[in-house]
Amino acid sequence: MEGSVTLALLWLCTGLVAASEEHAIKDFDFLKFAGLWYEIAFAVKAGAPTKAPKVEKIGAVMLQLENSSLVLTAAHYEEHCVVEKTTAIKKVVPGTFTIVREGGNKEVRVLGTDYKTYAVMDVHFTMNGIRHQVLKLYSRSLDNNEKALEKFRKVAREHGFQEPDFHLLQRDMACVTALQGSV
Repeated sequence: MEGSVTLALLWLCTGLVAASEEHAIKDFDFLKFAGLWYEIAFAVKAGAPTKAPKVEKIGAVMLQLENSSLVLTAAHYEEHCVVEKTTAIKKVVPGTFTIVREGGNKEVRVLGTDYKTYAVMDVHFTMNGIRHQVLKLYSRSLDNNEKALEKFRKVAREHGFQEPDFHLLQRDMACVTALQGSV
């Protein structure tokens, strides 16, 4: 009996490691990933508390490599456009990094990208002692994102999100303009 319990636990642990590696992007290239990305959609579980305001506007992030660190300059909407510059630490698994913030770190994993048109990011953070997950869709362009949105919905469904969890951001360039003026 004890041997079968040990074997079951070993099998479970192997399955969990395989599942996390399954979503990792092999040969992820931060140099190709660097540059300007527009945040055009996100998915968060219905009823989960977020910092997202009632009006959800397009945000943007500029990713740059500086001295082997990933520097993110991001603009997002919180009653007005907020521009923040943070440093991310690359982790061992390709396409994963930690954004170090005063209010708590964010664990980020790139679930899918073609480097040229779209990127789906899995963001985990703790707020009020509760762990949260948000999937974000970024695009290099604000036009013709139907294929990117289709991929995003597919990946989100694979991670347990449903239609009410999806939010398409309003096409308002205020935060993008604020970001471009700061870099």
